[in-house]
Amino acid sequence: MSVSETNHNIQSTSSVAASVNSTPTGEVSSSLKTLKTKANANNFSKSRTNTRGRRDFANRGRTSRTNRDNRHSFKNEEIPLQNAIITVKRVTRVVKGGKRMRFAAMVVVGDKAGRVGFGLKKGLDYQDAVNKAIKQAEKRLVKISLNENRSVNFPVFLKFKSVKIFLKPAPVGTGLIAGGFLRPVFELAGIENVYSKLIGSRDKIAGVQAAFKALARYSEKVN
Repeated sequence: MSVSETNHNIQSTSSVAASVNSTPTGEVSSSLKTLKTKANANNFSKSRTNTRGRRDFANRGRTSRTNRDNRHSFKNEEIPLQNAIITVKRVTRVVKGGKRMRFAAMVVVGDKAGRVGFGLKKGLDYQDAVNKAIKQAEKRLVKISLNENRSVNFPVFLKFKSVKIFLKPAPVGTGLIAGGFLRPVFELAGIENVYSKLIGSRDKIAGVQAAFKALARYSEKVN
């Protein structure tokens, strides 16, 4: 590069600096604001497109899937089940080595809203037998339909083994006309008014099984 070209570059640089220094600060700031406004306008004017070139409206005006699931989760919640122990008795069985003692438990579970079931299981001890019976009862739930009086819809009379059972609808205010081991069955089923009569054997296991045979006449769904 020659000396003349070098001098020319120095003169042009000094002239640009002098022009910048001579420009008022207010005009510089206003020009910067104008440039920012134009840049923002250009950014907003661009359409938001996805990788396929289509306008992305996937997340506009919609909630996430988790929020939607949480919003409607209360509809899927079930009423917790309650249980009542009907009987627990000790049973023995004679084997080659002697007598084998175990416990047999009958438990009824229900939500007092139409779902009810019973379980009959054996275990090595009291608690083991009860836990097994509860698990079996939860797997054998029966959904029964009730009328507006929280009673059964029609009379039922049937015989199961040596037990005869009779159920009849009752008006509001009657209560549970059932005694002994039948009362917890009807309470856990959600029945509040009913006439019932048990004829024959008073065995608790046979009586509860007969009661569930009768309730099966009102069943909508068996789980």
